[in-house]
Amino acid sequence: MACFWLNSKETSINIFNTKEENNVTYYVITVTVADYNWKVAHRYNDFYDLHNQLVIDHGVSKEILPSKKVIRNKCPAFIESRRKGLEEYLQRILVFLKRTMPKVFVDFLQFNIYDIFFLLQDLSSKLFLESDQILSSKKMYNFTTLQLHALSEFLKKPLLDQTETRFDISPVVDLCSQLISITVIGESKPYLQSNIILDKLTFDLTSFKSLKVLFMKNITFECINSLGNLRSTIQKLHVNNTNATTISQVLQCDVIHKDNIEGSQKWDSLELLDLNNNNITEIDGTIKLAQRVMKLSLNGNHISTLMNLSHLPNLSHLNLANNLISICTDLHTKVGNLKILNLSQNNISCCKGFSKLYSLETLDLSCNKINNVEDIQYLGDLPCLENLVLTGNNVATAIDYRVKVLKYFGDRAKNLCLDNEKASQAELDKVSVLRALSIVKEGKTPDLKAGFSIY
Repeated sequence: MACFWLNSKETSINIFNTKEENNVTYYVITVTVADYNWKVAHRYNDFYDLHNQLVIDHGVSKEILPSKKVIRNKCPAFIESRRKGLEEYLQRILVFLKRTMPKVFVDFLQFNIYDIFFLLQDLSSKLFLESDQILSSKKMYNFTTLQLHALSEFLKKPLLDQTETRFDISPVVDLCSQLISITVIGESKPYLQSNIILDKLTFDLTSFKSLKVLFMKNITFECINSLGNLRSTIQKLHVNNTNATTISQVLQCDVIHKDNIEGSQKWDSLELLDLNNNNITEIDGTIKLAQRVMKLSLNGNHISTLMNLSHLPNLSHLNLANNLISICTDLHTKVGNLKILNLSQNNISCCKGFSKLYSLETLDLSCNKINNVEDIQYLGDLPCLENLVLTGNNVATAIDYRVKVLKYFGDRAKNLCLDNEKASQAELDKVSVLRALSIVKEGKTPDLKAGFSIY
């Protein structure tokens, strides 16, 4: 990211070309600070307004701006002449004002968007006015990786010795230390009209002392230098749409180069871990660093095997929709305390592995490959199951599918919500008939007092 105060000698301003929009000519300014550059487009009237302010407030000579021309101002030769004149004007102004860099000039060239110091200067002024309202409401704020990079770099080297301007960053630091929830947003494409790639900007999160909820979107984890004390404060961690292929890249993002799992890396307060829509291929052993997790969501990844979940003794909610899972065996040995399980949009064909999940209340197996109604018998004895979703499987297209499924739940059929719908009385009556017939086939006499009826 650009920093003018550290690279003033490597800063240049050029106008290489123009563009026309809605019959208005814009002069495309290229600002270069060391290795970074960005483009800003202004029409002549913008230059004119800037110049008037600089003349009045900053002692700039009135005569150095190319004059206006009303007649034939669309002539290519005139536009080219004005382009050169405006370029020379900006270059002279930069030399004249480089020790003070007034805000009107900074904003005109958008240093406040692309430069570490000036970006923070704007952010500090904004938060000075808004922090009370933010802290009195939900204590939430959204940051770009650009802002966090600027803050991290500034705190490493405050730059005050590089300027003659006193700059107080305390509004930013104070707010960060008190925020409860933040969202960090990255981007893989060049930032706006610059060559700055947000995913390549390093940053740390040491300024956040009280954070409980952290959302990260489109982040490259290799860029996170430090999590500070977040492992001891974060209760809910949401990481979505990133390049992460392993859970270790998330939970150990600031120590990813280390091979051993150390006790200091444990997430002591983490209860919800949302890793939806990444590129994770397995639930690796690093998950043991988050032993307190109760809700784990890994929807939209590339996981094919359920493993290492026994490291999460408190796990009650597990979401693994839209993955590559086909085999689920002996799940009770891995996730025996589960209450909510979502395995929709996978490749599961057999329900036997669910037969001993005695705490399970909700099971979503929609859009899998379950073909046989008989396979549902493994779910019928789950004492706590209240919600079952099987839509999108071939089994759901069978004749009298609902009645055949409800039959396996016996007296509890009336309490089961199948495919988001409770059984009707007509369905329950048919279930009673089917159960009675099954008992007769076994050579037993149905107990009509128990609610069976044979017509």
